[in-house]
Amino acid sequence: MISKRLAVFDFDHTISEHNTDIVVRDLLKPELITAEIKDVLHSGWIPYMQRIFGLLYQNGFRRTDILSAIEAIPEVEGIKYCIRELARSGFHVIIISDSNSEFIETWNNFNSIDHFIHTVFTNPANFNSEGLLEVRPFHYQTKCNLSSRNLCKGMIMENFLSSQSDKADTEYEKIFYIGDGKNDVCPMLRLKENGFACPREGYACCDALQSAINKGGGNYAAQILKWSTGKQLLSLIREESNGP
Repeated sequence: MISKRLAVFDFDHTISEHNTDIVVRDLLKPELITAEIKDVLHSGWIPYMQRIFGLLYQNGFRRTDILSAIEAIPEVEGIKYCIRELARSGFHVIIISDSNSEFIETWNNFNSIDHFIHTVFTNPANFNSEGLLEVRPFHYQTKCNLSSRNLCKGMIMENFLSSQSDKADTEYEKIFYIGDGKNDVCPMLRLKENGFACPREGYACCDALQSAINKGGGNYAAQILKWSTGKQLLSLIREESNGP
């Protein structure tokens, strides 16, 4: 059995400084997003964004316009260096995100970090023959109330760990989960004694994680490492990785 260390990253507001979907949505004039389209949110984020992508297409925005907007998003300060250094020091780095495959692949390639990423788990997407971006749910789940129906990050992380153990003969002696949002709480709660929850300071995950821990009685096996920049995050991970 091969012993490795794992860093699991969210994407929006964790690697990319901004939310990829919101950046693309904001290419549209606000008045084009009618109350009827906003009501689609009740059916979920994926149906809503599909309507947004349809609007973009109808208003003349094409593949190059959308992907150029993604490429223009800055990194979270120092996060590319952090990912490169983790991968070079033997970590497996994976991404679990409720964005989509087109956006993440585009941003990672443009920023030259794609070859440092072991695996990406996200909603599959592609531009069809007419140039319309189509996005599909990663899966459909009803077991986890902390997560959206289309993507439970905790379930994905656990399935990855099982798959690595069964198929790649790999166990992870230390696991770091890095995120910013409420949908990162589920995987953080599933971490065990060898786990480190790394919520980004100033974002919803910090308070939501603590609230969930308190609600569960305060017993939490993993350690919590709060971070603001990639440089700080790397320092925290290195400190814990070099420990016992």
